[in-house]
Amino acid sequence: MEKYEMLPTEENLIETLYKDTINRNKDIVYFYNILQAQEFASAMAIDGRWGSGKTFFVRQTKMVINALNPSSVMDEEKRAKVTARLSFPNNGQDRDNCSIAVYYDAWENDNDTEPILSLIYEITKQLCVDFSLSDKSIVKIAGAIVEAISGHNINGIKDALSSDDPFTKFKEQKDIEAKIKDFLTGLLAERGNRLVIFVDELDRCKPTFTVHLLEQIKHYIFDDRITFVFSVNLEQLQHTIKHYYGTNFDSCRYLDRFFDLRITMPPADMDKFYTQIGLESRYYVDIITKRIIKMFNFELREITRFYSQVKAAVYEPTHDSGKYDFSFSDGKGRQIIMIYIVPLLIGLKIADISKYDDFINGKNSDPLKNYLIQTIKTVC
Repeated sequence: MEKYEMLPTEENLIETLYKDTINRNKDIVYFYNILQAQEFASAMAIDGRWGSGKTFFVRQTKMVINALNPSSVMDEEKRAKVTARLSFPNNGQDRDNCSIAVYYDAWENDNDTEPILSLIYEITKQLCVDFSLSDKSIVKIAGAIVEAISGHNINGIKDALSSDDPFTKFKEQKDIEAKIKDFLTGLLAERGNRLVIFVDELDRCKPTFTVHLLEQIKHYIFDDRITFVFSVNLEQLQHTIKHYYGTNFDSCRYLDRFFDLRITMPPADMDKFYTQIGLESRYYVDIITKRIIKMFNFELREITRFYSQVKAAVYEPTHDSGKYDFSFSDGKGRQIIMIYIVPLLIGLKIADISKYDDFINGKNSDPLKNYLIQTIKTVC
């Protein structure tokens, strides 16, 4: 069975940019222009439900930013393919106004007791700081930051962050902000005039990590040359904040302290997406599949999961009628079950069926409907 969901590997990111598979290139260009317009310290949230393609979107934007920066380390062949189908004035390359970008997966790091350290490590790693040059000032500054925050007496950030437990109890240091500013100044020298940090999957992290990361970013990395982009499900993130501070806590107002701008995840072009995964035929089961997708408002990840399960269950009998006789009454019954009932049951299982509690709990007075609902409940 073919796997329809694409992982955000570098190859897939570049290929979907080049082919513009779901018509989001125009949205990436628009968002890039928003990022370039930032002149002061800023943080913004890209809000979208789980499975809506946020990770793909921000990682492609990060790739575009670095491709358009003439000082980035990206090789020319890759740079050309990333930007080939994007429309920018002057090819987007403005040496006087260019950014450099890094991507930070918060969920991969949420076991760290000091989130700021893993973030600094990702910045240094992705911007190719050469740790072998121990006398290089930027490495010394990075080491000083780690020592100030973690209490480690180290010669360099590489050794500290590769040790068994570099994330020890946080220590307040009055000059840590100055050290971080020096660190960023060294990184941005000859690379660009703005650093864009994409923070992904924060809404999936443990409440303690989530709050500590937000607080430490606000306290330590508030710099006019930095833009933070958080790709999150804001509803889930608010639940996470409430879990930390209590159910009566105003998590929406709390997040307003961090996000200067909230942007809704742009929708995908569903016709192009259906073509991409092969859900474009006029077979009845494919038409019903798309109607169920629309009814449950599935996101891209849910669609790929749903469609693969429908194909596994009913593809052959509904697409190769020569092997099956649906002409008699019992055959017509089987055909109806395969075309309509099986996709619906699969869709119910994938959807959040808690929305249908009133029906499932027997609060509907129609005996026939109650019988069908109990059957669906049993199957699901």
